[in-house]
Amino acid sequence: ARAQDNGASVSINGQPTTSQSVALGAPGSNTPIQVEVTAPNGNQKTYVVNVNRAALGGNNNLQSLTVSPGPLVPAFAAGTTSYTVDVANSVTNVTVTARAQDAGATVSINNQTTTSLSIPLGAAGSNTPIQVEVTAPNGNQKTYVVNVNRAALGGNNNLQSLTVSPGSLAPPFTANQRRYTVNVDSTVASVLVTAQPQDAGAVVSINDQTTTSLSVPLGAAGTNTQIDIDVTAPNGSQKTYTVVVNRAAPIPPPTITTTSLPNGNVNTFYSQQLQATGGSGNLIWTFTGSLPDGLSMDAAGLISGTPTTAGGASPFTVQVTDALQQSDTQDLSIEIFNAP
Repeated sequence: ARAQDNGASVSINGQPTTSQSVALGAPGSNTPIQVEVTAPNGNQKTYVVNVNRAALGGNNNLQSLTVSPGPLVPAFAAGTTSYTVDVANSVTNVTVTARAQDAGATVSINNQTTTSLSIPLGAAGSNTPIQVEVTAPNGNQKTYVVNVNRAALGGNNNLQSLTVSPGSLAPPFTANQRRYTVNVDSTVASVLVTAQPQDAGAVVSINDQTTTSLSVPLGAAGTNTQIDIDVTAPNGSQKTYTVVVNRAAPIPPPTITTTSLPNGNVNTFYSQQLQATGGSGNLIWTFTGSLPDGLSMDAAGLISGTPTTAGGASPFTVQVTDALQQSDTQDLSIEIFNAP
């Protein structure tokens, strides 16, 4: 405060000064300040300034509230204090973020003074309540509650697919069919089993090995091998699929049943089919040695042609071989005579 007359004196709240810092009362109160001016002749005038300090704010609303992963149900509104959030059973914690409308208000989440907090959830299938408290500058409080529902563990213990290679399932795969057979050749010593669950959280084991793909050795030819596929759902329930692999009995090697051949005559057409039993697939015939002049043998075992020269018995050896490279041999001969 400055006086008009340089000779006058000024006091503020009883203290001779022209400038003073004055402490105010509590929020919501009035503080009167007296400024006295004394003229050189002693005359006084008092000025009064009433300082009204505003009361503390009572805004205890949230400006925003989010839960991640979410969303909130219902959608956030400052006047709504109760919410739910549904999350998958794989979610083990959520992050809650809350902002107050009044910058002077205080936010606490589960009794921790913060505007953002990661909160661990209870076990799958449980509910976790989260409290968000907003304290206005004047001390008024409001509590928002978020109930986080963590989904229960799934009970899906079905297979999505099941294959065996080589071979094909009988009957064809369906999730509800639990027993199958597979027929393979006698030469197949192992099969590859591949199984995928419908629920990505389920666990698959093949013959007690935790895996979705396994090479399984088979028993000897002519035996069957049982393969068990266990599917354990996230909630622990189990289902077992069974595949029985029938390995065919071994195929006996071919046996030549032609033990002798008729003789022939010069200039007379000759034809004899060699015979064999057993074997696998097509039989291929070959020979070593010499056939009589004019005769030949094809791969099917047919000896044919027109002999051109008479002579004593011509010895040769025939061999038959099957698709599995199993074989048999037989010594034969043909004698050619002059025509009668």
